[in-house]
Amino acid sequence: MRAVWGRLGRRGRRAVVVVAIVLAALAVLFLAALDQFADESGRVTRGDAQLEVVVAFAVAGALILAAVLLAAYWVEDAFSRQRRFVSDASHELRTPLTAIRGQLELLGRQQSPSAAEVRRVETVVGAEMARIERLVADLLALARLDEGAPLRRAPLDLAPFLGRLAEAEAGVALGAVPAGTLEADPDRLTQVLRNLLANARRHAGAGGRIELSAAARGGRLTIRVDDDGPGTPPAERARVFDRFHRSEAARDRDSGGSGLGLSIARSIVELHGGRIRVGDSPLGGARLSVELGGFAAEKALT
Repeated sequence: MRAVWGRLGRRGRRAVVVVAIVLAALAVLFLAALDQFADESGRVTRGDAQLEVVVAFAVAGALILAAVLLAAYWVEDAFSRQRRFVSDASHELRTPLTAIRGQLELLGRQQSPSAAEVRRVETVVGAEMARIERLVADLLALARLDEGAPLRRAPLDLAPFLGRLAEAEAGVALGAVPAGTLEADPDRLTQVLRNLLANARRHAGAGGRIELSAAARGGRLTIRVDDDGPGTPPAERARVFDRFHRSEAARDRDSGGSGLGLSIARSIVELHGGRIRVGDSPLGGARLSVELGGFAAEKALT
């Protein structure tokens, strides 16, 4: 049975679960219709009673089967995601480790390396170690978020909050920001926006334009990060928040990205009950938008 379940593939297993649930729902509807017919006719024959028992057992069996198949699908999907995550993480860690090993072996083959060569290797190894540290920190952050890390919400005065963030990030211009307060975890939201700004900086490049702004509508707030880089093709937008995903324009490892920043941002935004998406920017590049509830606009004085 397990071998057959495995050969079905994700789509096949999903189809089996859906069919089981539909059959259970139809059985429940049939049993309800039979009870309604018995109530309206005012009599129940022996055959009707036997049929009700058979249908009741069929309903119970179908519901149990649907529950078992659904649980099996969830477990299999969780294991599949875990295996994929471990595989991706191993690949990401292997790359800098290979670079470190290569540099140390190169240095070891030299009889008396010069001070300049030692410093060069030290610089390369230090950069790769910093990359590993960032990756491990991001992996730990994702693990905590996957476990449902609690949020510490507090009212944030939006304009000063975004103003301080833009001032702390070099080369970021602050656009229009509505006056009001947002109920959010300040540390987590700062992490989200720093990740988005780091992503914009990698795509915009040296001297590129990056703008942080916000707009409100009702009780919802949209925080936007715009850049003038190459943008994100529509076919790639559904995958930019996947773990370890890098666009073709950002595959240069010298950019320092781990491929996890946007995944972390999405997880934090979803913990807040919001959503994050990518689109076209009026600056010519990409616009990353974070949509959150819990915004209270400041009332204008009259």
